[in-house]
Amino acid sequence: MAKLTGVLIGCGAIAREHLSVLADVEKIDVIAVCDISPARAEAAAERFGIARFYSGHRSLLADIRPDLVHITTPPSSHFPIATDCLAAGLNVFCEKPVTVRYEEFCALKKLAREKNCMLVENQQNRFHSSVRRIQELVRSGELGDVLEVQVCLSLNIMGAGSPYVDQNAPHFGMTLSGGVIGDFLPHIAYLAYMFTGKITDVHTGWAKFRSGSPLLADEFRGMLKGERCTAYVSFSGNAQPDGFLIRVAGTRMRVETNLFEPPRLIVKRARSGEPALGTLIDGIAESRQVLVGSVTGFLRKLGGTSSYDGLKEMILKTYSAIELREPQPIPLDEIDEVAQLVDRLASQELS
Repeated sequence: MAKLTGVLIGCGAIAREHLSVLADVEKIDVIAVCDISPARAEAAAERFGIARFYSGHRSLLADIRPDLVHITTPPSSHFPIATDCLAAGLNVFCEKPVTVRYEEFCALKKLAREKNCMLVENQQNRFHSSVRRIQELVRSGELGDVLEVQVCLSLNIMGAGSPYVDQNAPHFGMTLSGGVIGDFLPHIAYLAYMFTGKITDVHTGWAKFRSGSPLLADEFRGMLKGERCTAYVSFSGNAQPDGFLIRVAGTRMRVETNLFEPPRLIVKRARSGEPALGTLIDGIAESRQVLVGSVTGFLRKLGGTSSYDGLKEMILKTYSAIELREPQPIPLDEIDEVAQLVDRLASQELS
């Protein structure tokens, strides 16, 4: 059976995560990598046993027609690279955000449909093991009717040595709407959207907690009204410790997870009878979750699995859809809805 083929454009840190996933999949062959730094491209090719490397993506596209192009460059370069790939009739798997401006995404979406190609944004946390378990609780009815979702990301972007505040080498996030927080808004937006559905109303608050930093804002809060439920979303560049919390409240259950920790859920169920007994039962169940999650996380690390829980699953689903000629794993219209939401969140920055 012929192998599926992929190429990767951009050989930075996230590229290594993609290549680590693909190196373990026998039916997929990465046939070339590309980076504007020839040394970095050559190093990636050597490390992962890839036969060809390029320093210009147009040269690569002139020589090779892969099944899928992974774009793992900084966001400001996504639009021209993706345009060239789609114009050549190639499927695209692009790191988030796909484009800096929503208007550019619309142009790519139109081109993808004209060329009958996939245009997939990396929304790996949709496939995170903990997120999939929460979705199953919703689908099965165990959680009851979903009333509210919270997506709260705390990350120490202000700490010593952080690339986000290095004034000698401005971070690519500074070019995004929302500044460096804009680099995280896609994750926040699609996780909220998964539960709320189409967003009908948005209210945001942006703030700068550290007055001496080069950032326009380091704190963000948002309230979203969706077709199915409401959502509270936030990003803090100052709150510690780091955490990526998802909380979903329903009429029968409240469930919480931290995507930065080993996969586990904290579940509180509505129970009849003595409240103290219910608390004890939930506590025992939570202890088991901690143990199972910690062991699972350790085994993933021991096995060399990507530290990005969900990335492998999403990449493999994309290649499988290509092989089986099925729809892409996240519908293009849904990626569009999320891109619109990101645009609405970012457009209210410090306004």
